[in-house]
Amino acid sequence: MGKYWEIKEGKVDSARFFETLWSRFPEATTLYVEGGSIAPDVKSCYRTYREEGDYLPRAQTIFPRSEKFRCRFSANLVDALAALAEKHAEPELLDHLALYRDSEELLVWHDAFADLLLVSRTVPESVASSFAADLGLGYSSPAG
Repeated sequence: MGKYWEIKEGKVDSARFFETLWSRFPEATTLYVEGGSIAPDVKSCYRTYREEGDYLPRAQTIFPRSEKFRCRFSANLVDALAALAEKHAEPELLDHLALYRDSEELLVWHDAFADLLLVSRTVPESVASSFAADLGLGYSSPAG
């Protein structure tokens, strides 16, 4: 059995993504984002919710150098990001994201909004399938 539930590629409304993230992962504690062309007001949002500590996910962008933010995950953060998503293209929000509960990875999205979204197998299948359905995407349980 694979390490992740795979949520299939497809067109995802970024505002809807952030709105849904909190309802499906309320136990999460930290949102990590990385990006090369994050808009100034989005950076300001990340700084508002900044959390001290190490950046746990492996860096996704080697070159050019990207900015990384570690934020306390909360309903207020996702509400702010959903509002920003209404007026920004996805690359102005982030390129890669990861959602953690303490030091445990719950979700990782390399090339967010364009690639497979991976949900850890520690998350119940019912949550992964509901999250995929909320986003209008399919999901699978890869072997291996």
